[in-house]
Amino acid sequence: MGSDLFGSYAESSCAALVVASISSFGINHDFTAMCYPLLVSSVGIIVCLLTTLFATDFFEIKAASEIEPALKKQLIISTALMTIGVAVISWLALPAKFTIFNFGAQKDVSNWGLFFCVAVGLWAGLIIGFVTEYYTSNAYSPVQDVADSCRTGAATNVIFGLALGYKSVIIPIFAIAVSIYVSFSIAAMYGIAMAALGMLSTMATGLAIDAYGPISDNAGGIAEMAGMSHRIRERTDALDAAGNTTAAIGKGFAIGSAALVSLALFGAFVSRAGVKVVDVLSPKVFIGLIVGAMLPYWFSAMTMKSVGSAALKMVEEVRRQFNTIPGLMEGTAKPDYATCVKISTDASIKEMIPPGALVMLTPLIVGTLFGVETLSGVLAGALVSGVQIAISASNTGGAWDNAKKYIEVNILRSPDCSFFFDCILTSHYIYHVSNCHQILCYLFQAGNSEHARSLGPKGSDCHKAAVIGDTIGDPLKDTSGPSLNILIKLMAVESLVFAPFFATYGGVLFRYI
Repeated sequence: MGSDLFGSYAESSCAALVVASISSFGINHDFTAMCYPLLVSSVGIIVCLLTTLFATDFFEIKAASEIEPALKKQLIISTALMTIGVAVISWLALPAKFTIFNFGAQKDVSNWGLFFCVAVGLWAGLIIGFVTEYYTSNAYSPVQDVADSCRTGAATNVIFGLALGYKSVIIPIFAIAVSIYVSFSIAAMYGIAMAALGMLSTMATGLAIDAYGPISDNAGGIAEMAGMSHRIRERTDALDAAGNTTAAIGKGFAIGSAALVSLALFGAFVSRAGVKVVDVLSPKVFIGLIVGAMLPYWFSAMTMKSVGSAALKMVEEVRRQFNTIPGLMEGTAKPDYATCVKISTDASIKEMIPPGALVMLTPLIVGTLFGVETLSGVLAGALVSGVQIAISASNTGGAWDNAKKYIEVNILRSPDCSFFFDCILTSHYIYHVSNCHQILCYLFQAGNSEHARSLGPKGSDCHKAAVIGDTIGDPLKDTSGPSLNILIKLMAVESLVFAPFFATYGGVLFRYI
């Protein structure tokens, strides 16, 4: 949980420290300025601790509709406080002027310039978070359109979900592009590394709301298995729906920062390998670009197939237990949980070996056989392609999940009809409703009645179509999407480590062509 965020956080810190070591900080042994990335991270921890007070002491949640706004306020407050904290640290810890060495050229930077690099990454992350929320929350029209598409079957649900994911890439990519341009213009590769660190400086808050979804989901599972009332399950579903959105926001932060971190690591690799210019018109570089852009698709195919294989084994085991354990269907016997858990744990380990080998071996093979120029193309291609796929996969999966929940809770009601709604859910008789006013309120006055008539409750054809979309979306949002940013970062880190070896001994194959 949160491994992608932790990975981006650690690697952005490393990238910033590596680039800072070859600046005037390192030459002049200015330890405080060298530790500027670590100071930014430290301020982020303090800011996030203060932000938790707003969640626990200042904001009281009284309705399900207030859950997502309260979580969103956490991001806004932490971003605003972090901006103030970074300004103070930049003023106190950095010299007024310092020098950054950018591919052999010197670049003079001011302390306030570096502050703007951190701030642009910080606020770009907030923009990515808001866009992710818009495309994955069932409070907004994109997810509601996906839910509406379920009226005509699973095929249209899949089409609308894929279109939503592709469209959700547009604004985050522009935000990342602006961050790259501004930060590079101010402080070269060091600025990009600090922008990535700024985007993740509120990671403690981001990680908390990222973990919010699985916790709520498991609470709902416990409530259902324990036979608690449907009212409890309704509340956990509302929490889980908000958690799906916040989990997607966390993934957006991780993917956006991964793009900046990978670019900073790519610049460090090119500098360390002694490559002056990466010419995309060169055949060596261009074939690397094509292969690198293909790798995220290959990796995603492997991870999604792994999920499908594990799910197939699980379904077969569940069917076997229903057929062989007497009384299981009637609820008088207990299932064999241990076997099901073993299938999941074994698959989580064994099925990840091929994708992991793909990530680890690609830089070694390409760098040794084809040299640093081709490897530069592979890294650039994987970065450009992987970020797009990761964002679309995460948002598509989150939208499908929340579209299903939107249909499940779309038995529309107002606060005046809550008693009638509870009677229906708990299978009480309709005479428990005391007057016809509540019935009319339930049928006509609460929310969007058109949706209520067209989408229907759990078990309807519309809901079945939504379940199919959610099943497809789970490997996208929980496996392939989050793991792609690890692919692009890990390849960049490995290439950086072996850069001197590739520069000296790489390109074996081209020597004989």
